[in-house]
Amino acid sequence: MYHLFVRDANFNRVEPIEDFTSLEIIQRFNSVGSWMLEMSTDSKAAKEIIKPKSGIVVVRDGKTILSGTVTSRKRVWNSNNDRLTIVGADDNVWLNRRIVYPEIAGDFSLNSYDIRKGNAETVMKQFVDVNAGSTALPERKILSTEINRGIGKQVTGKGRFNNLLDFLQALALAGGDIGFKVVQVNKQLEFQVYQPADKTKSAFFSPLLGNLMSFEYTHDNPETNYTIVGGGGEGADRIIKQRGDSSSIAEYGRMESFIDQRNTTELDELEQSITEELAEKAHKTSLSISPIDTDMLAFGRDYNLGDKVSVVLTQPNEVVTIETLNYFLSAYQSASIDIERVRKVQEKLQVLQDVVREIKITITPEGESISPMVGTPDSTGNSILGIFKKMNKFNKRISNLERR
Repeated sequence: MYHLFVRDANFNRVEPIEDFTSLEIIQRFNSVGSWMLEMSTDSKAAKEIIKPKSGIVVVRDGKTILSGTVTSRKRVWNSNNDRLTIVGADDNVWLNRRIVYPEIAGDFSLNSYDIRKGNAETVMKQFVDVNAGSTALPERKILSTEINRGIGKQVTGKGRFNNLLDFLQALALAGGDIGFKVVQVNKQLEFQVYQPADKTKSAFFSPLLGNLMSFEYTHDNPETNYTIVGGGGEGADRIIKQRGDSSSIAEYGRMESFIDQRNTTELDELEQSITEELAEKAHKTSLSISPIDTDMLAFGRDYNLGDKVSVVLTQPNEVVTIETLNYFLSAYQSASIDIERVRKVQEKLQVLQDVVREIKITITPEGESISPMVGTPDSTGNSILGIFKKMNKFNKRISNLERR
């Protein structure tokens, strides 16, 4: 059961949204989600939602699944209809509306960079706090941060006019592909960091299990798997570090790349840049699925955005019975197994395990449809979207030069 509300500029729920034709929500892991609402103008909610700084809150079965702000309003009138189309972003958008100041007080002549080291969660929350939180300049404050728990690997953040969202994405990836989000808690927007829940042994999707109606699977080879980074210095005196992904090299062959990091001589920063490069340019898998909620597995109850799940597909030109699949799943969940039998079954199956990175939810009077996408970081199931992402990476490289 869904309940929709209009929120005002102070994050109060001011009106329920009851007369709507459709709501489409796209939630994105560690990125900005989007939503589009079609509704009649003949309601109090319509009057409130067209006001400046308005937004919406969406509650599903008692839990808030989206809070966000309006970015576009369109009204279409004719003799038969008077309708509104409201478009917006979820509250992760506030991270995209801030840059990382090299000096938190705003006097940029004092420091070239804001450098912070520690576990990923701590470093990420420090950068959010000084650029959008309680210790930011008054005119930049918009977020609070939850209690810190020390999640993630050790990272180094070196900020100078970076887009805050892009900056956090890189730190989250270097910190072990951890998750972050901005959610409305009471009347505040709170920045949260979390470890994706590993549900690979409980959340199984498969056509044979009757909980998968369709799928679209894309696998792209890596762009690089061996990286050399050049730090400070000139010629033979320049600091050089190098590292590769041995398993990727064995599977795809060696693919080399070079990163120019002449702005630093810190070895941990150079190592982190290699880690980020290998992760960003590793092989990409993208799996869009159309699941069917069952008594055993349902969205919101058994899995959600950011969780790690398993999708089991039959290899091309192979036939697998449901009995064989159930044996494989039981063996996978158990320590007591017939290894040889499992190996033979596994040759007929393709088991994909990764994070649910996107969920598209469409709500109409007829019901809801849910389409998750499971994949590797920065995976794309759309070739045009992939082009834009590559252009974005190129622009980031140019931006790095401009910020020096």
